[in-house]
Amino acid sequence: TSNIKTTLTIGAIAATLMLAACGGGADVAKGPNSEARTTAFKAMMPNFSSMGKMVKGEEPYEVEKFKTAAAAFAEESKKPFEHFQQDAEGNGDALPAVWERPDDFKAAEDKFHAAVAVLNTAAQSGNLEEIKVAYGDAGASCKACHDTFRRPK
Repeated sequence: TSNIKTTLTIGAIAATLMLAACGGGADVAKGPNSEARTTAFKAMMPNFSSMGKMVKGEEPYEVEKFKTAAAAFAEESKKPFEHFQQDAEGNGDALPAVWERPDDFKAAEDKFHAAVAVLNTAAQSGNLEEIKVAYGDAGASCKACHDTFRRPK
């Protein structure tokens, strides 16, 4: 139970960070690529948040609803990464480390995609205990990337 609570806490922190990441800051220059990333990240948050409420017990666990949200999230989570190019008009909350250390950024992206795939597989199995762990791991992957590659809020 302690491991599940820790995993859920990490997931909750990651969800909060992801929601904060989507807001952007008025004092940060944003170009079209940055705006497209922000829009894509915002588009995936409702499904991640919906799953989080079920994982944390804030809403009843509905197997089919969770399966649908996980599958949609798996698809939506690919889209922001299509827009990680430097932009002369401003890179928003993306730190220079994204472009200075492209191999590290790609490794973080790959780790995130792998965690999302595991979450989707767990969701399709319907096993809530596996889902809780996978959700926490996906959230931790988000946090790890934000800690290194996103401007602090």
